[in-house]
Amino acid sequence: MVPVQCPGCGLRDVRWCEECEAPWWEPPLRSESAAPRLDVPGQPALPVWAIASLAGANYGMVSAWKDAGRRDLDAFFARAARRAARDIASALGPEIVVVPVPARRSSTRRRGIDLPLLLAESTAAGLLDEGVDAHVTTVLTIGSGEQRGASARERWRQASSMRAVGHCGEYGRVLLVDDVVTTGATIAAAARALEVTFLTVGAGFCLASAPASGARGSGQVS
Repeated sequence: MVPVQCPGCGLRDVRWCEECEAPWWEPPLRSESAAPRLDVPGQPALPVWAIASLAGANYGMVSAWKDAGRRDLDAFFARAARRAARDIASALGPEIVVVPVPARRSSTRRRGIDLPLLLAESTAAGLLDEGVDAHVTTVLTIGSGEQRGASARERWRQASSMRAVGHCGEYGRVLLVDDVVTTGATIAAAARALEVTFLTVGAGFCLASAPASGARGSGQVS
């Protein structure tokens, strides 16, 4: 009774079409080279895996999931994260602490779900499938603000409000999980915030990353 359409291409009467679904089952790729603000002074380059590029139909899928109330995509992206986590398990070692990049409370209230936490739990499940001793720890918090439409400088300032809270006595190597990576400022801020804990950031993982500046077409996310 309620009309639906594919959020990637607009095809009617399907929740998502096969063509727009396909990129989310491809092996994840390293994407840190496209994130200009990912570098953390004094630390080696942080590897970040992304399942897909945040462009075209992929951008439509993620945008509908995050900001258009498409809660039917929760399970879709959870399965994609779990499957992709299996692909990167061998690069992470035998034990890993999965830390979600914190969502703002206002965003979680508006959406009705904590998206990074959902992805972190699915990622940990995928790592467990491959024999990695993985568990989720919510150790980070962030201040108020809105990243939608924010400039790179504004995103960096907002990310700078991130800090570690609780569970700081735990040791382990961390996989940071976020929904998307654009400039890399949020992942870098999360890594800096964890410097006061006994947790060491080893890598990052996300659903989609923005293409390098020179590769973005007109109308794509900046």
